[in-house]
Amino acid sequence: MSAVSQADPRAGASAAVTLKDDLAVTLAPATATIPAGGAQIFTATVSGTGSPSTAVSWSVNGIADGDSTVGTIAASGASGAATTAVYTAPAVPPSPPTVNITATSTADSSKSASATATITCSATNSIAPSSASVALGRTQTFSASFCLLAGSTIAWDVNGITGGNAALGTIASSSTSTALYTAPAGLPATNPLTVHASISPAPTSGAATASATITLTSNVRVTVSPATATLSLNQRAAFTPSVTHTTDASVTWSVNGIPNGNATVGQVCQPGTSPCVAPTGPGAGSVDYLAPASVPAANPVTLTATSTADPAQTGAAAILIVGPSGSGVTVTISPPYAFLPASTATLSTLQFSATVTGASTTSVTWSVASAVAGQGCAGAGCGSVSASGLYSAPTAAPSPNAITVTASSVADPTKSASATLALTTGPVIEKLLPSSVMAGAVSSFPLAVQGMNFVAGSGTSASTILLNGAPRSTTCATSTACVTALNPADVQSAATLTIQVQNPGSPAPLSNPVPFVIVPFDVSVDTIALTSAAPVATGKDILVAEPTTAAASSPLNIDFIGFLSGGNTCGVQGSPLTVTRPSSGSVTVSICVHGTGLDPSFTYAFTGPAGAPGGNDIGVTASAVTGLFSNLIALNLQISSATLPGVRALLVTTLNNDRAFATGMLEVK
Repeated sequence: MSAVSQADPRAGASAAVTLKDDLAVTLAPATATIPAGGAQIFTATVSGTGSPSTAVSWSVNGIADGDSTVGTIAASGASGAATTAVYTAPAVPPSPPTVNITATSTADSSKSASATATITCSATNSIAPSSASVALGRTQTFSASFCLLAGSTIAWDVNGITGGNAALGTIASSSTSTALYTAPAGLPATNPLTVHASISPAPTSGAATASATITLTSNVRVTVSPATATLSLNQRAAFTPSVTHTTDASVTWSVNGIPNGNATVGQVCQPGTSPCVAPTGPGAGSVDYLAPASVPAANPVTLTATSTADPAQTGAAAILIVGPSGSGVTVTISPPYAFLPASTATLSTLQFSATVTGASTTSVTWSVASAVAGQGCAGAGCGSVSASGLYSAPTAAPSPNAITVTASSVADPTKSASATLALTTGPVIEKLLPSSVMAGAVSSFPLAVQGMNFVAGSGTSASTILLNGAPRSTTCATSTACVTALNPADVQSAATLTIQVQNPGSPAPLSNPVPFVIVPFDVSVDTIALTSAAPVATGKDILVAEPTTAAASSPLNIDFIGFLSGGNTCGVQGSPLTVTRPSSGSVTVSICVHGTGLDPSFTYAFTGPAGAPGGNDIGVTASAVTGLFSNLIALNLQISSATLPGVRALLVTTLNNDRAFATGMLEVK
């Protein structure tokens, strides 16, 4: 610094002055740990002699105001010498994860202060879900949770194979941290599988790899068409597999457990190959089955298709092998015998049926002849039988009165079955209603007889029902229906009685004898569990109430009665089944009835004692028992306080008004 005199410019003096800069910047906090995406307030303070400017500029890792990679910082306010700013960490920690926050004085850019911030993440280093069940051909999304650094990548593998493969299933990234797994078409040898997610470079904390477990499931279903077949020796037939719920429709074949079969049980062949060429591997198309040259010991044989996608799933066809010239063919005929009237103004007919087993064709030829060689009827005198087995009687009975109707196998004409017929112009019994009762009835009940050639009316001028040869008071409403009453004394103990119908005349013509069975009374209780896998009922208290098949009829039986529980369990009870009427209102009781020919569309009624309204004071609705055979019927009984006490009989009436009647089946108390 110099001073010069204005009066004498030659006079002057000088002095040295030293200037000192004491401006300073500080930043707090000096260090910070911030989660990824989190925020932290930093405060910069500018100090110095005088009143220096407190304004500062902010930067992160030298980048003004920062960016999305290292985080951003923005001034948030000032108070005196202090200026604040908010630092927001990036969503993904940078690499390295520590950044420098700097505040620089705007008055003197050489003055600044810095703080360090370490960016962390709270990821679990895991895969979600940690386990999953995936059906064949379906997909599953997995998410990886890692402490990712900027530029980090995740690689996915299945059982150590990057991206998986066709056998194990494939996995591919669908975003930075998610991947889509697609299950294979078939089950691999190893199941469950392991999915890995591996991060590179290694995370700031925790493991570099996470895993999840996949259990592959199969809903594959296999069927073979046709499901059954009958083949002659050396005969071929085509079979087709159907595989669902997988994209791999291929199968392998076996016969009785032998891959592609053999000469003993039959062979699986590529279609059209002759001689037979076995399939070389799995396939989705049809194959030929070639029957063996001789009937195998295990017959029918089982042709099995096994899914390649899921070897636990199979479909099968049952193939019956029949020998040369119908060897092993059997024929049965129904009914095996009959007693019917000769034709009069109304043609007398009877339908026969034949069953053929052990042959690829079940057709038969029908014929009729005298049952006594060289005697009796011939030609039209024996009647006739149609190609469908309908027999038409002649106008007069032959002598001897014996006719055979024969069904002969077309496959092997040496195999046949015959039924024997006897003709009459007198009365013929076709049905008894009921044909059986339980011993020990406590009240009288009607016995209805249905048939032909009865004389309508009552008394000596009409037909009479005979019980063990003794006449009973009888009323015949028509020429096909008569009725009498059986008393408790008639059915007190087990026995087989004979029922006949006698028409007036001299000599008085008698009908065919028909048995009437009285079943022993048994009060023991058996429980028979019925399922679709075991639908056959066995036990005690079997009450047969079957219309006779003395002529032409379809059996209608009442076998047993019991309480129904659980929808498929019939607790068989000793008759009578006991129910208790309520003191007021009404209750529903579920019971079960089993018998041949029963159907829920029939009418079911429990006869009421004297004085019951309309003769019956129990409401009944019927339905089939779900999942079981059709002859088990569920009955819902409406029992009210007004229901009269006493023992009831069960009456079943078909849509054709055929009836089955069983006494002593239900008792109301």
